[in-house]
Amino acid sequence: MSDPLVLYEQQGAVAVITYNRSETRNAWNAQMTREVMAAVERANGADAVGAIVITATGSIFCSGADFKAPPEPKDPETGIRPGAATIGMAHDTSWLHLLARSKPSVVAVNGRAIGLGVTHTLAADIRIGAESSSYSFAFLERGTMPEFGCTALLPRFVGYGRAVDICLTAQTLTAFEARDVGLITRIAADEDLLDEAVAIAERLASFPALAMGLTRQMLQANATENDLNTMLKTERDAFVSFIKASRSANKASTTIKPPE
Repeated sequence: MSDPLVLYEQQGAVAVITYNRSETRNAWNAQMTREVMAAVERANGADAVGAIVITATGSIFCSGADFKAPPEPKDPETGIRPGAATIGMAHDTSWLHLLARSKPSVVAVNGRAIGLGVTHTLAADIRIGAESSSYSFAFLERGTMPEFGCTALLPRFVGYGRAVDICLTAQTLTAFEARDVGLITRIAADEDLLDEAVAIAERLASFPALAMGLTRQMLQANATENDLNTMLKTERDAFVSFIKASRSANKASTTIKPPE
């Protein structure tokens, strides 16, 4: 029996999802993509889980899409052959949609992240890298292009001009360069990476889930919003939702059930 492509472990209130396909440098094929997304959904459905950590086995975090994977049969309805890109970038059900509606996520990059191996981390809330980690945007060098929302998300994190430079010159960044430009926000010693990522996730999980979720939604909605009224309405609506939910919870907790 072959080893699972993705490992799932719960550490307290944190679900740790680990890529376990080191023989292919943790490259994503269609099945790997499905299993990673299923693991995130599993964490979302677990009441005891408050946050998610994503990491990998081996010295390479993720080498990108698996172009050597045997082709899967075409979808009979769409005629499209499933792959990491078609699954992970699907309309309304993409990797970006999944992480946006999920519990807060921390990606712990424990080695080289190449191509899709970098771009899929951009949808997470927090990215922490090992000191030895690196981040390769070698798309054009390989005759392909960035994907998984990179062309929208990377400029948000590092600025438009720097994103253009990184992508058009196919740069590879060290962990310290990645932190300096805002691609990742923290660096840990290699041996401490997972422990630090779990500690961050534990802190996220300790906060009220509704306030956490609404805060994430506001940041996602307003990060590129220029209209002040729209920006403020998003915040007002979030506060209304929060207050209504809090009142309902308080009412439920003070309701005295009649004796049976």
